Amino acid sequence: MTPSAQQGNQLGPLNPGDVVSAALRLYKDRFKTFVQLAALATLWLVAGLAGMGMAIALLAGVGLGLGGDGGAIAGGLLGFLVGFAPLLYGSAKYYAISGVIGRLSFQDLINQPETSLEARRQVAPRLGQFLFLGFLLMLAYLAAYLVGALAALIAGGSVGFLTAGIFSALINEPVGAVIGIIFGGILGLGILLVALIWVASRLFIAEVVLAIEPRQDAGGSMSRSWELTQTAIMRIQIVFLATFLIQLPIVSVTNYIPSILLEFLPADGIVYGITTALSLLLSLVGSLVVLPLWQAVKGVLYYDLRSRREGLDLSLRQASDGEGV
Repeated sequence: MTPSAQQGNQLGPLNPGDVVSAALRLYKDRFKTFVQLAALATLWLVAGLAGMGMAIALLAGVGLGLGGDGGAIAGGLLGFLVGFAPLLYGSAKYYAISGVIGRLSFQDLINQPETSLEARRQVAPRLGQFLFLGFLLMLAYLAAYLVGALAALIAGGSVGFLTAGIFSALINEPVGAVIGIIFGGILGLGILLVALIWVASRLFIAEVVLAIEPRQDAGGSMSRSWELTQTAIMRIQIVFLATFLIQLPIVSVTNYIPSILLEFLPADGIVYGITTALSLLLSLVGSLVVLPLWQAVKGVLYYDLRSRREGLDLSLRQASDGEGV
């Protein structure tokens, strides 16, 4: 039993710092297991992408042999459609195995630790629901973006126009126009960011809910996340910011710095190709380290939100569910 599990029953509602600290402790205690799960999830996603690429290349090649350039285009389009099958399956496995990390974190906190194999067996029957959840989340974020962009355009445009008119009358027209554009742009960007952050916060733990609660489906998991996060937007954002700052040095080394280096290299040189390959490899390594941290944070946050919203002894509640959460 991990130290985190031993302390699980003593934990009550947590402040944002406690959430991140508990997640880091769980991450440290089960580092090997979490990284192995992250590697497995990433491999499934890469395999799905590779499957799509192979389908496109194969059918485009067949089309080229049968009908020239036009056949290659048609074959490529058909390969794109066929390749969706492995991509969707790989994506579903990625979501499900990522959710297992959050589940293991939660189970440790309620003093009912599971092995990786046990948790994966519990989650495996809901693979299709994880795929559907990914689709629903994509639609939700797209809708949030469209609504936020429309609100930003209306509010930012109105304020910008009004500000430009006022300052044009007070100073001069060119200066007023610039000030109006700046004010309207800042307001519009702020509205768009607030809309996206609000929706992302409300759905932040949806895949962890699906991995933990046995009776939930994809839609129910989103509703459950929406319910649990109702009064916790600011707390979630503090947790998100703290986690982002913790993983920033890792992401800087594995993602940002290699990308910056590529900008200074000639695109047709062998050094550029080697650097690109190393950059992709470093990016994968970075994701193996960072993904478990975020999922552990989600597992702890789910524990905290249930503690606050439901005011119950989670270990007793989970034991009484009778379905082996």
